[in-house]
Amino acid sequence: MTAVRDLAGAAAALDGFVDVPSSGALPAPLDVATYRTATGLITGGARAADVVSLAATGQPGWAVVGHVPGLGAVGARTESREIADALRAHFMIQPVRELSPWAVTAHPTRIPTLAGRVDLAAFVEHLDPSRATDRAVAAELRGTDRRTDAAIQGRFADVDLVGSQTAPARPSGERSDRAARSQADSSHQRAHDQRRPVRNHGGPTPGG
Repeated sequence: MTAVRDLAGAAAALDGFVDVPSSGALPAPLDVATYRTATGLITGGARAADVVSLAATGQPGWAVVGHVPGLGAVGARTESREIADALRAHFMIQPVRELSPWAVTAHPTRIPTLAGRVDLAAFVEHLDPSRATDRAVAAELRGTDRRTDAAIQGRFADVDLVGSQTAPARPSGERSDRAARSQADSSHQRAHDQRRPVRNHGGPTPGG
């Protein structure tokens, strides 16, 4: 199923940006019953999307519930609040045609928990090199396996993927502390690199 392939491919790339749940469960479209229950916890406008905890219903995780004119009810459920917030933003800004996989379904949707079950090379072949988000996804998927790398090299030939690796801001707290440590380590590494000769490993050059 194309939607499952795209979800798994995006999740594999997302793992480089956010903390994916330890269970490996991917976000899944909401079924009607869960959507109606979650919708009762919020209020919305013409085009709306809100994140609610499902704890009050006795279910684990978070629900993203919304309405998109021209499509109708949309929603998703996930174990991660961070991913839920990203999905909410996705529902609010993306064109209607790109949100159709998130239309509310009559019954719960079964989604595989391991991205490795999906052909990531095929996923890459459907990415658009002209879109910044797709370039960022391709950049994060590099090194997954040989077939995926080959697909990236073919699909993103002459594209600078190094400049596409810009992670979104993380929430405050522990993740911010970790990001600060990572930035300090990167600064230290750059200072170290400046003291040694630069070698050309044949990789892409900015603007190349």
